[in-house]
Amino acid sequence: MGRPGILKRPQIDVGPLKILIDSLHDLHLEVGRPSLSKISAKSGRKTDGGYLSTSTISYVMSEPRLPDSHTMQRLVAVLVEFAPTGTMELDKTIMRFIGLWQAAAKAQGNPPPSPRVQDLLERGNAYLRLASQYQRAERMAGRVFSQSTIANEWAYVAKLSAPLLGDGHPVTVEARERAGADSG
Repeated sequence: MGRPGILKRPQIDVGPLKILIDSLHDLHLEVGRPSLSKISAKSGRKTDGGYLSTSTISYVMSEPRLPDSHTMQRLVAVLVEFAPTGTMELDKTIMRFIGLWQAAAKAQGNPPPSPRVQDLLERGNAYLRLASQYQRAERMAGRVFSQSTIANEWAYVAKLSAPLLGDGHPVTVEARERAGADSG
């Protein structure tokens, strides 16, 4: 467990989601880095509709996934309450974060291919199927699927890549590693 008020920044590739999460961390810092328990307490009682648990706050701030819009807006509103009076406009801040969230949501629906997928796509038609499978496995790993399903997808990528690229190629090696790591 970390120090109060210090929240782990998730590893996120450059893009709108990173901008959103970094902006949440910047807001948290700007209002004095309140602890998760202080943020939760300020959000209301557990029976209130807008209550944010410490685990919910931690998830939004520390996981490399797009939070739901309502939870993100509620967290921003609570963080603004920690700002010194008159230094931050709630409506303006919420609107800024809604824009960031919308950009991240739009990008998540159509994320750019990873550098590895781009490299495979550039190699020609023989590699299109492999690139497509690799990208599918990457996307599945970022969503809620069983670990065995993800491991099977990576094993299939390894099976496709070995004859095309060779057993020692980074794509084949990585796919095998990810298949083994996700199955355990």
